[in-house]
Amino acid sequence: MRMIIHLFIVSSLLAGCGYHLTGANDPSLITGKTIAIPVWRSNVFRPFLETDMTESLLKEFSIRSGGMVVAEENADLVLTGTIQSYGSGAVSFTAADQIREYRATITVDSTLTERRSQKVLWKGIVSSSQDYPASIDLTAPNRIALQQNSEEAAIREICRKLAEQIYLKVTESF
Repeated sequence: MRMIIHLFIVSSLLAGCGYHLTGANDPSLITGKTIAIPVWRSNVFRPFLETDMTESLLKEFSIRSGGMVVAEENADLVLTGTIQSYGSGAVSFTAADQIREYRATITVDSTLTERRSQKVLWKGIVSSSQDYPASIDLTAPNRIALQQNSEEAAIREICRKLAEQIYLKVTESF
């Protein structure tokens, strides 16, 4: 009887249930491959937005992939993209009905392809937002410059978030 129980347990363990955990043992789309990230295009009129986005992607992929970012002619994969939209609007107000805070939002469309075959490995649209303070003091001498600095800092943070989202999307297992 004891032998039958042992055989049952061993056969159950060997057969498994069909479920498995995803993680480090699962290959991702970019594992062991080099990637190029050319300057992205922009469909919006916002100076340097495509530069900020490209720099954030280069930094994110360089850090997380261990330096697998290379020039396009040497790459296995190419990550391209377009900034589809940028918007900023008021989200909160003071008791005197002055704008207290704005929210900036950026939406991008990105594509990961094999460079040689031009096969699309992943395509997606991602979006992110960031709130930033309004310059409430109307008498401040540098009010407009302070407001622009706040908006630019929010844009850099959005680009960082988008780069992180894109990295996670192309490295997740399917």
